[in-house]
Amino acid sequence: MGVGRQFVPSHYTLSLTLGLILAGVSLLALSGMVASGWLAETARHDAQVINQAGSLRMQTWRLKAQAPTADTQQWQALLNAMDHTWQQLDEAVALEYNARVAQQLTALHLEWVSALRPDMRTPEQATNVNAARITAHVNGLDALTGNLQNLAEARIARLRALQGILLLLTLPLMGWGAYQLHFHVRRPLRRLLSVIEALRAGELQVRTGYWRNDEIGLLAATIDDMAGQLDVFCRHLNDQVEERGHRLQQSHLALSLLYDNARYLATTPPEAINLQQALSPFEALMAPAELALISPETALDDSPHTHLFPLLEETEDPLMLMARLPGGAPLPDWKCRICETLADQLGAALALRAQGRQKRRLALMDERAVIARELHDSLAQSLSYLNIQAMRLTRALPKEVDSTASVILGELRDGIDHAYRQLRELLVTFRLRLTEDGIKAAVNATVAEFTERGHFEIDTHLTIADNRLSPDQELHLVQILREALANVVQHAAAQRVSISLLEHDGHITLAVEDDGVGLPEQVNRSHHYGTIIMAERARSLGTTLELTRRETGGTRVALEFTVEGAGHDAVRAGPGHSDRG
Repeated sequence: MGVGRQFVPSHYTLSLTLGLILAGVSLLALSGMVASGWLAETARHDAQVINQAGSLRMQTWRLKAQAPTADTQQWQALLNAMDHTWQQLDEAVALEYNARVAQQLTALHLEWVSALRPDMRTPEQATNVNAARITAHVNGLDALTGNLQNLAEARIARLRALQGILLLLTLPLMGWGAYQLHFHVRRPLRRLLSVIEALRAGELQVRTGYWRNDEIGLLAATIDDMAGQLDVFCRHLNDQVEERGHRLQQSHLALSLLYDNARYLATTPPEAINLQQALSPFEALMAPAELALISPETALDDSPHTHLFPLLEETEDPLMLMARLPGGAPLPDWKCRICETLADQLGAALALRAQGRQKRRLALMDERAVIARELHDSLAQSLSYLNIQAMRLTRALPKEVDSTASVILGELRDGIDHAYRQLRELLVTFRLRLTEDGIKAAVNATVAEFTERGHFEIDTHLTIADNRLSPDQELHLVQILREALANVVQHAAAQRVSISLLEHDGHITLAVEDDGVGLPEQVNRSHHYGTIIMAERARSLGTTLELTRRETGGTRVALEFTVEGAGHDAVRAGPGHSDRG
């Protein structure tokens, strides 16, 4: 997330700066207003004083002019008015003006009080006053008025100068304020607006770059932090979208592969299904994980980090789908789900193949049972009838009959007996039923049967899977094994028999060895038909039967043939097992 900047209040924050600007401008304005008011008030007094000084001049001339006609009462009113005006003028000048003006006024007032007024107490006295004296007094009043006017003009000039000074002081302050507003308000705000517009346009990497410790700096820091958080959030969302897209691609690929695999398993005959071909399309998707089909015995030796998925196959030797990452790393969940589905598909295909093989096995057994019944109901009865007739013929012939007829009759009865024995063997053969558990169960059942019949020990070594052979091949192998064990029981006088049924790279090997008397130099008639039948069954498997004497004594019956297009491909087989019958 974005790293926030802590706002530290400063003496030079924006609010303080703007406050100082406003305070300075306000102070200057207030000072100007105070000075202007004081000067205006002074100017108002100047006008009053000037008016009073002018009134004194007018009143002095009025006394001179009205002296001949004025009565005593009017004259006294004029004098009183003059005295009142002089009193007001004295008070105003004493308060507002300097000593020079006050001295000038005092001199004129003293001249009026001590010289002119005593000589003008009555109209008659005023008439006798020299006009030059009055003129001189009026001229003094004129000079006083001029001085007052000059003072008023000087005060107005000072007011103007003060206003100019205040204006000169205000302009730099306003300029400094404008500078502060431009660089610390207008420009940052413009930058903030541009950043906000860029953020609205989706450019989340843009920043304000403003680091001043003021209110706008705090706003800029907040916007930068918000932009940083939005950038991180959008990156996180983009990563999630990319990850989800990658997962969708993986899911689509996995579904496509699983669909293709299901179509392959559904459209391919069960016996022709190649498990390696079914697994190979998933190698790239599951990489670097290793996929293989293994037996449960092999699974016990694998690493505990190996993931095993059992195939849903009802056989004695079930298979398991192994998925393992290098270094024993855990397998991701989505790969585990794919392996589970793949294991279910392969298990279903193998189960269908096993069911089909079992159906063919049962059909074959039913067919052979029908043939056995037909043989028993037809040929067996015919042979029994011929045997009975031969016995009747023997009894019917006189004892003195020609010896040739006796020999022929004996050969006929031997032939009937031999045919009847062959028929019994065929009936046993056709009535033989393989168990539903597979070839190994059938071999073990045969071993148990002949162990009881022959009273000798049988060692078995079986490494073949139950679903490697077709029902016909299983039947031929079991019949060859039964015939070989029957020969051991009847002729070998053996103490121990060894049976091995092995599978390696598609090659099936059956070997039956005993420690008996071994084969005679020439096989007599009692062995003739059994060995012929075994040889014919070996040829049906695409191979030849080997019947040899062992160097250590006894007989060895062996054959080897190749299985094409059946069984589990790409299976890493576990170690074989040995059973003692």
